[in-house]
Amino acid sequence: MTDVVLDLPALGRFVAETGRRDIPEEIWTFGRLLLLDSLGALIGGLRYPAVQQLGENLQIAVEQTDGVPFAWTTTLGSAATWLDADSGGSFHPAGARLPPVPTAHPAPHVLPALLHALTAGAVDDDTAIAAFVLGCEVGLRFGVGTSLRPGLHPHGIHGPIAAAVTMCAFVGADAERSTRAIGLGGSVPLAATLAVPMHGGTVRNLWTGLGSYYGALAAANAAAGTVDDGLLETLYDGVVTTDVDVDEITGQLGERWRLRDSYLKPYACARWVHPTLDALRPALAAAGDPAPSDIVAIDIGTFAFAASLDTAGAESDLHARFSIPRCVASVVLDGRLDADGFLPEQFDRPEIGVLIDRVHLREVPDFSAELPTNRPSRVTVRTVSGNFTAEVRNARGNPDSALTVDEVVEKFRGNVGSFLPVDVLDSVIHTLTASATTDTRGSATTDTRGSATTTTLRDLAVAIRTAVA
Repeated sequence: MTDVVLDLPALGRFVAETGRRDIPEEIWTFGRLLLLDSLGALIGGLRYPAVQQLGENLQIAVEQTDGVPFAWTTTLGSAATWLDADSGGSFHPAGARLPPVPTAHPAPHVLPALLHALTAGAVDDDTAIAAFVLGCEVGLRFGVGTSLRPGLHPHGIHGPIAAAVTMCAFVGADAERSTRAIGLGGSVPLAATLAVPMHGGTVRNLWTGLGSYYGALAAANAAAGTVDDGLLETLYDGVVTTDVDVDEITGQLGERWRLRDSYLKPYACARWVHPTLDALRPALAAAGDPAPSDIVAIDIGTFAFAASLDTAGAESDLHARFSIPRCVASVVLDGRLDADGFLPEQFDRPEIGVLIDRVHLREVPDFSAELPTNRPSRVTVRTVSGNFTAEVRNARGNPDSALTVDEVVEKFRGNVGSFLPVDVLDSVIHTLTASATTDTRGSATTDTRGSATTTTLRDLAVAIRTAVA
């Protein structure tokens, strides 16, 4: 018998009773920007041929059977993590584990379920945003409140719970149904390993798609009265996780928001790569933004786990996103790191290979000793005219180094490209950034909630579905 006792009814009441005016303004502002950022990652992922092929295969499977409910969410979830541009993760408060793996990534699990719900029924934008925020918050609580078994990857584990919460909040489900949905969503975790994406296995993206699918299915089964009968607690009592902090999961609901501790990614790559890219940019600027041919070498010193990401990243575009030399080469060539740099026509550029050979990576023991508080990186760009060095202690995008709204919008546009009409994108950007301050963690002075009756997000969901079809 399990020793873990989770107050799931308290979570169910929180989901059922928390309306858009109950969400603090700081959380509301950040939640909207996280939603915009997540949309950019998902739509950018839909630009890739492999994702499009997955969608076609699933559609054929649906047409050849009696129909698979929520199959679309599997494609969208795979797209949402394809770029590794997904934000909204949070690290375990103890944090000393190596590798420093995020404990949960609820946003890319939640968003596909939300888009599916939006195409099935019209609600105002505020209701949709509130459902997104609640799903992410509950997903993060499960992530921060548990430690995954060593070697497991977080996608598909806490995500189904988050997706189930969003589906329930979207339709205004009562506390009892929401409680059942949380239990069912947590009863189907994927036991997938971190080594797979690090070696280029793109099946990692399917874990997110399946996580969103299982979450949507859990919400539907909860409506039919299905229950998990304690399976979630059994799984979390040593099967999937090594420890559980009950208070982190269910304590101070509505008062303590884990979204405050989350981050936004500046770059479309693994989070461990980000400190190096943040140091690379000022080093390049100090060198006068040299032409690639003028760069003799790029020397990088960083913490242990990041230093292990020293491959050429040639196995797949996902493998490239776990390669510091490959990501550095892309930033040197393009000045940015988004969907374009990894599309098939860009992936095998000869210039990339030349620059990769000039990148040298090593561990700095003093930097490794700063984990988990800091994840430092030092970059020296050696050119024909001299050496130029820059150093950072942590990647930008964390709560203490928030991205500006303009940076989030720029990342969104870069990932989406021309996949959707500009007027559709402009409308979504306005809806999700209006009255937001320039600092994503700042406190907005204007409460924009309660007045929105627009369905901009539903229009976007329909546009995405049309483009995919």
